[in-house]
Amino acid sequence: MLLDLLSALALDLVLGEPPIYIHPVVMTGKIAEKIIKPYKGYIYGIVIWIISVFPVLFLFSLPTLLPTGIIGFLLVVFVLKTTFSIKLLYKLVSSSLDEKKSREFVQQIVRRDLSKADLPHIWSAAIESLFESLVDGITSPLFWFLLFGIPGSLLQRLGNTMDSMVGYKTDELRKEGYFSAKVDTIMNYIPARITGLIMIIAGRFMNLDIRNAINTLRQTHEIESVNAKYPISIVAGLLGVKLEKEGFYAVGNGNLPTKEDVEKALRLFKISLTLYLIILLIIYYCLYGFSIFGYPYGLIKFF
Repeated sequence: MLLDLLSALALDLVLGEPPIYIHPVVMTGKIAEKIIKPYKGYIYGIVIWIISVFPVLFLFSLPTLLPTGIIGFLLVVFVLKTTFSIKLLYKLVSSSLDEKKSREFVQQIVRRDLSKADLPHIWSAAIESLFESLVDGITSPLFWFLLFGIPGSLLQRLGNTMDSMVGYKTDELRKEGYFSAKVDTIMNYIPARITGLIMIIAGRFMNLDIRNAINTLRQTHEIESVNAKYPISIVAGLLGVKLEKEGFYAVGNGNLPTKEDVEKALRLFKISLTLYLIILLIIYYCLYGFSIFGYPYGLIKFF
């Protein structure tokens, strides 16, 4: 079963994202987009979530119900890969080092409008998104994969997609997005804190300011998200910079990031992710061993 995880990681790092028309995240997003309506209330928000998530969750979990064999193995590897994205995230953030194209690349991974932002604020957005996405798009789905196998990682990823589609707070969708936001918060709660701890360990390897990172985390009151504040405040403290979303929050007691800070953030990302994957693979091997065929159900069988 360990081979499933290793193969999915290799597939992501070598080939990147699959075509969007067979991507579960894209499918859920398209369903939600068609049925989202404002001012329909809390119950409608739950209905949106169920209709958008459950059919896609069931469809892409089917490979785990098939007889074992090479076809099933390849399908499982493909589905697992769609639940996380390492190569694309790293590529977009590293591309922001090109000052002429930084706005174009970073805008692809943040909601805020960067059309009038200066370069330090663009790099701030890049660093914030890099580590927030480390949780939402990598460590959290792999955490739930460990517990529930493919359905667990899919559920987290699709739940995070729904938060992006309808969970953010606007007057039009405040009630409709409540359920999606809460599900996303619950599913990322533990992974965000585990990731934050591993970031601090990685910072120790890089001789960064761990004490400042802990102090910055303790002083984080402006970030509303109970999960995002962990990776964002910790990276701000480790790098000794200020990360700012204008009009919403400013974290850290230094200056806004420079190009060198982005490069340092990318190294921290790689070391943190490497440590996380090593720990995950060791745990997975101890629990399930190594086998060529066989489906990873997780600690708790989902279906």
